[in-house]
Amino acid sequence: MLAGTGLAILLLASSVVNYFISSRTTALFNTRREMAREMTSLDQLVRVQKPSAASLSGMLQQVVRESNGTLAWAQIVDREGAVIARSDAAAAPAFTADYVASRIRDRRPAFAVRDTRAGKIVVEAFPIRLPQYSSSLSFKSVALKSTTGNISFVELASFVNAGVLLWPVRWTLILGVTGGCALLGALVVLAVRFRSHLSARRVEHQIEIASQVQRGLLPAANTSPRDFELAAEWRPASNVSGDFYDAFDLHREGVTDAGAAFVVGDVSGKDVPAAMLASLIQGTAHASDWTRSAADHNTATEQLNRLLCERASQERFASLFWGYFDARAGLLHYVNCGHCAPLLFRASGKSVSRLCDGGPVLGLLPQARFEQGVERLEQGDLLMLYSDGVVEAANAKGEEFGEQRLVAAVESNIHAEPSQIRDRILRAVREFTGSDVLADDQTLLAIRYTGVAVAELETQAA
Repeated sequence: MLAGTGLAILLLASSVVNYFISSRTTALFNTRREMAREMTSLDQLVRVQKPSAASLSGMLQQVVRESNGTLAWAQIVDREGAVIARSDAAAAPAFTADYVASRIRDRRPAFAVRDTRAGKIVVEAFPIRLPQYSSSLSFKSVALKSTTGNISFVELASFVNAGVLLWPVRWTLILGVTGGCALLGALVVLAVRFRSHLSARRVEHQIEIASQVQRGLLPAANTSPRDFELAAEWRPASNVSGDFYDAFDLHREGVTDAGAAFVVGDVSGKDVPAAMLASLIQGTAHASDWTRSAADHNTATEQLNRLLCERASQERFASLFWGYFDARAGLLHYVNCGHCAPLLFRASGKSVSRLCDGGPVLGLLPQARFEQGVERLEQGDLLMLYSDGVVEAANAKGEEFGEQRLVAAVESNIHAEPSQIRDRILRAVREFTGSDVLADDQTLLAIRYTGVAVAELETQAA
């Protein structure tokens, strides 16, 4: 009983801590992204106006003023640490030029978070190319020597802006607290009236609520992203599951048909702890801004991996496949983090591709790196996403169902509806194992692309 109470308290504390970590990570990411936009505006302003040395400080003051309170100050620093120009309230340089140059050579950002009386600020250094000057106010003594021109460094300081957190992050906190409270409530009932039948029914009811909450996070069974037909099956081995999946349309400003995103993952272990971690990852997939570019996708994966390494138990790790389809280019971009390789069946029936590009599982190696993979989708192509509970289902002899049997089940029904293919695979697994009892959670998604063919996309683009 004491161990269970400790576990419930740990789950509650872990949910709150993970929420704040995710919030701070999102705040830092949003702040640095806004600073990068301000730097782009400043760079364009310098290129267009080609200011004199004397007018640089005024230009920096203008940029700070027009940021509507986002920027605290800005200054330009030379290689020896001398300030070329600065806005009002600028502090001493936060970095040496040699340090900034070394970070840029390594393609790593140079930034730091500082506490001030006005609140937390982020200071980040950006390189900037200044125009050549022939007057006595030449930058030769204050700019970095380069065969391609004069390069100095701009230090921008911005107040940390948490912005508006998307609802999935808060929903993750709600789910975590609800699950922990449900477990505490169940333990209290067991302690007070553990011998009574009523106590057992209440515990069962609490677990059922947790299962309903987890199931409610999954997409509705009768909905599919635009230009896709999706049929999914999510079968927990017990009341709650460490498996999860998601599928949703992408929404980008000014784009009506941006594409769709697909997520499937598996947390090691079972029951409430695995379900809590699965919900955290699923919420992060909604809250993170990972569908804009390959760099954002890789960075978001590395941040999620570090978060799990720092905050999750060492016995807990997760496999994850998350990808997004760019409707305009007809390309599926994905990162596979140690998950069972999804299978891409071509409409022609001539080939099957395994989507393996990515990296290791999440939560074990803090410094792990991930690389995005890309596949082109043609009209009628079929994508199969699944968890290891499907291919590792074993019969009485200990033989596993395996990927080859999965491929055979799909190829024998390749032109059928996704729901029929899904049911055919699940039926084949049951016939192979000879039992409906699950040894592990099973998740299966059959996704057919019904959108415009690549040739039509190219014609529209032309």
